[in-house]
Amino acid sequence: MRKSLLVVVSMLCLVTSVLAQTHRTVTGKVSDESGSPLPGVTISIPGGKSGTVTDAKGIFSLSVTTETKTLRVSFVGYEEKVLQITSDNLGSIKLIPDTKAISEVVVVGYGTQRRTEVTGSITSVKGATVATLPVQSFEAGLGGRAAGVQITVPNGVVNNPPVFRIRGTNSLSLSAYPLIVIDGVPTFTGDVGSTSAPLNPLSSINPEDIESIDIGKDAAATAIYGSRAANGVVFVTTKKGRPGRPRISYDGWVGISSPNRLPKLLNARQYLEMKNEGLKNAGNANTYVPTLDAKGDTVDTKWMDVVYRKQAVSQSHNVNISGGTEISNYYLSAGYTKQQGILRQNDFIRKNIMLNLNQRLGKALSIGGKLSYSNENSLISGASGSLEGEAFASGGLARLAFLTSPIVAPYNNDGSYNVDDGYIGGGDNVLQTGIYNPKVLLDLDRSNVESNHIQANVYAELKPWEWLTLRTTYGGDYIFMNNDIFENAISGDNAASNGMANSIHSDYKRWIWTNTAQFDKTFNYHSINVLIGGEQQRDQRERYGLQRTNQADSYFNNTEGGWINDYSSDLLRRQNYLLSSFARVNYNYREKYYVSANVRQDQFSAFGENNKKGIFYGFSAGWEITKEQFWADSKLSEVFSGLKLRASHGKVGNLAGLGDYDALSLYRPVPYGGDPAIYYYQSGNPNLGWEVSKKTDVGLAFGLLNNRLTGELGYYYNNIDGLILQVPQAPSAGIPHTNTTSTIPVNVGKMYNKGWEFNVNFAAINKKAFSWNTSFNIAFNKNQITELSGSELTSIPFVTSSLEQTSVNKVGYPAGMIYVVLTKGVDPLTGRRIFVNAAGEDVYFDPAAQDKYKYADGKIASPVGTKDAVAYKNTNPKVLGGFENTFRYKNFELNVLLTYQTGFYVYYGSYAGMKDQRYWNNSIDVLKRWQKPNDITDIPRVVNGDNISNGSSFAIAANVFKGDFLKLRSVGLTYVIPETAVKPLHLTGAKVYVRGNNLAIVTKYPGPDPEVSSNGNNASGQGVDRNTLGNGRTVTVGLNVNF
Repeated sequence: MRKSLLVVVSMLCLVTSVLAQTHRTVTGKVSDESGSPLPGVTISIPGGKSGTVTDAKGIFSLSVTTETKTLRVSFVGYEEKVLQITSDNLGSIKLIPDTKAISEVVVVGYGTQRRTEVTGSITSVKGATVATLPVQSFEAGLGGRAAGVQITVPNGVVNNPPVFRIRGTNSLSLSAYPLIVIDGVPTFTGDVGSTSAPLNPLSSINPEDIESIDIGKDAAATAIYGSRAANGVVFVTTKKGRPGRPRISYDGWVGISSPNRLPKLLNARQYLEMKNEGLKNAGNANTYVPTLDAKGDTVDTKWMDVVYRKQAVSQSHNVNISGGTEISNYYLSAGYTKQQGILRQNDFIRKNIMLNLNQRLGKALSIGGKLSYSNENSLISGASGSLEGEAFASGGLARLAFLTSPIVAPYNNDGSYNVDDGYIGGGDNVLQTGIYNPKVLLDLDRSNVESNHIQANVYAELKPWEWLTLRTTYGGDYIFMNNDIFENAISGDNAASNGMANSIHSDYKRWIWTNTAQFDKTFNYHSINVLIGGEQQRDQRERYGLQRTNQADSYFNNTEGGWINDYSSDLLRRQNYLLSSFARVNYNYREKYYVSANVRQDQFSAFGENNKKGIFYGFSAGWEITKEQFWADSKLSEVFSGLKLRASHGKVGNLAGLGDYDALSLYRPVPYGGDPAIYYYQSGNPNLGWEVSKKTDVGLAFGLLNNRLTGELGYYYNNIDGLILQVPQAPSAGIPHTNTTSTIPVNVGKMYNKGWEFNVNFAAINKKAFSWNTSFNIAFNKNQITELSGSELTSIPFVTSSLEQTSVNKVGYPAGMIYVVLTKGVDPLTGRRIFVNAAGEDVYFDPAAQDKYKYADGKIASPVGTKDAVAYKNTNPKVLGGFENTFRYKNFELNVLLTYQTGFYVYYGSYAGMKDQRYWNNSIDVLKRWQKPNDITDIPRVVNGDNISNGSSFAIAANVFKGDFLKLRSVGLTYVIPETAVKPLHLTGAKVYVRGNNLAIVTKYPGPDPEVSSNGNNASGQGVDRNTLGNGRTVTVGLNVNF
């Protein structure tokens, strides 16, 4: 018995000894690239089942056998590491973010895809690219960074939505703005303000909070959004927390903007010389005389300095905190931005917060959501004259800066405003000025809008099996606006009404509920993904206001009191709904052959009773050629590291900008004889439907030098049918006579865009101390209208205002052709402007003669006017693109972005006004006027009162110029402060930067900026610069620190 017990005890001791010898405990600490501990990191044995996770301090302890030589360290969002076990304490282990994996994922409708699986045309832009740009909204910073994407800031008014077009103009009457989807929820776009201060809803999204921007262009990438996808779809993903300890980051910048390339105007001496010469040539005995100030000096007012700021100061400050574990994460940010425009009294102020939360509940259920709030103030004293419809506004400040005479001052010698019967006083001159005093407008008027913008969404995602994902998302988008307008009783549009105040409240509300089921299955070499879903969206708009006129008490400058007349104003209540079902199938074999199909049915309330439903689709395929054996066997495999062919075709629609009740016949209430009554107001169309785009796309993506050089060449053809146009109806149609024209909206027009795109990215140098990355993109586009209203209508005029037709849509031409009367310069013998009439005959114009229009032989000719105009030049750029270079040397980084556009023209309407021979001031170009026989010039003889030779009365070809340009869009220099300098300050990283925007331009266009547009996003009136505020030059200095 004792022997047996001894044997057992000996064996136990032996086993214990062996176990003690074959196991060891390995410890270590895991941190991120900044040195912050990472909790929840998985530490495991390769090929084994045992493992552990790091604690809150990033420390782990794991028992392993002595035979274990390596450990795997893995964490979501970071590159995996396999470590050699060289001792029991592995010390500090640093993980770096898996940027390659992140960049390989792109956002598509209702999900994501790996870049290698995408068979549509999608361009991605990192959020960091636009984060620190001095722009009010992210899309303004995309110019030149994506092939085929045209971003144009149409004027220098802050918070004005930029022109945003993807692959050309896609509509003549509806909006060409792409659908913007923020974290899965489509948001409002365009100018939603009701004052002269524009309000861009996208400015509520702080660019600092954006993680990525994916731009879908073809039907394969956008058809899942069906009726709203014709203009392209832009997917914006905001930042979320990453696993690890809390990270705090601050970024702030201060900048100065200044006017750029303003026209040079006549001073007082030159003005008197010019105007008196004009009076003499007109046979008028009156003369202009100088005005003296209180000191006896000649008044010489530089109105540009009165209206424009020499230095507009802006600042932006943003702070965020983020973190999480493998089962939850959070991101919280707050920001403050205040930007001054180059126009005095024009400011933009934004205060914003955003919270992103995600939580996994068990293995199958995840929940999360986002809440963002933004308070924005767009401030301006009155009309800038730069927004759509303001080109000829009498109180347009940009226009007044051009035209107000330098011989008059803003104030009288006693310090009072220089005003005479509502207009600026002429001093000792008896001639009527007819121009408001801009200083009065700047000091007293106000046209502001305050917006409270809330965007929210919540989701729940259930994954009962590995191959099935069920998701429900509910989102809301709410904009609450208060508009505050005041126009003084001294000088301006409401001086005759003894002043005016208007308060307007507006609501924009959107609710959207999306439910999807996604099936993912991989078997053998086959991979299939199926998505089905349904969506409901409802929009509601409401607006009402109170307008008061005739001030009883000048103390009040709002609607609170001190007024005699009251009116209701801006009454509006509208709503629409969109009901949708959709499906998508993605399939690939061996990650070599790819096929994808999308289909969606939409039902939209705003369309006609007979045409509310539409079905849209997209099909695509891809072929990864480099994975073929024949390719691997060829010498091309030694050159190309990647080569993928893709093609797509589909049908998508456009409803952006359609009125909620445009398809209905409407009556409107109006008093009649003191009693309530209604009258016929609008003719509807029960067959009104979507504008439809059928898109075909072919692309070839390639990689060279082990993908150090990557790029893509693509061709597209977009056939647009069913353009919505207002078609005149014959009297036999029976439409009652109303105050409106007898037209109805009809799907009758056709148009196409076709072109090529090419982009290339090259990591030219990648050394430890120095690197150089360069990218280039170019796009060629041709646009043409092929049909308007059958054979009955071949052209549709477009007016920049009721005073001037500047553009035309004409069959056989691109959209928005410049529409002008042709000219042949100035007759060198007489100084007369030579026009070409509709019959092709030369007509000489002499404003001083009794018979002003004559032929070359002296015979009297009919007056020339808009009736003689022709479709003259194309305003759509034929070629556009960007060229970006980033150089890194040790701790310095230099980024340079050039953008360019060619093959388009601009009607410089401001130039017409600055040659007008009425009381208005002129540009110094008139100093080159015709004065004597044989003078060769394009400036006619000056004659007082002449507003025809210069093009003020109707648009003329002499004011049309090439708009081709090369712009130094942005330059940024960043210095990363060394770790040894920031660590004692308890910082994990810091950098300082200086950036310049819109610094220089190479162009023959004589105006401030060939990209500006008096008609904003209106495709039918693009390429018109009429009294428009140009864009400024901006320099910023910033600091980024991380804790």
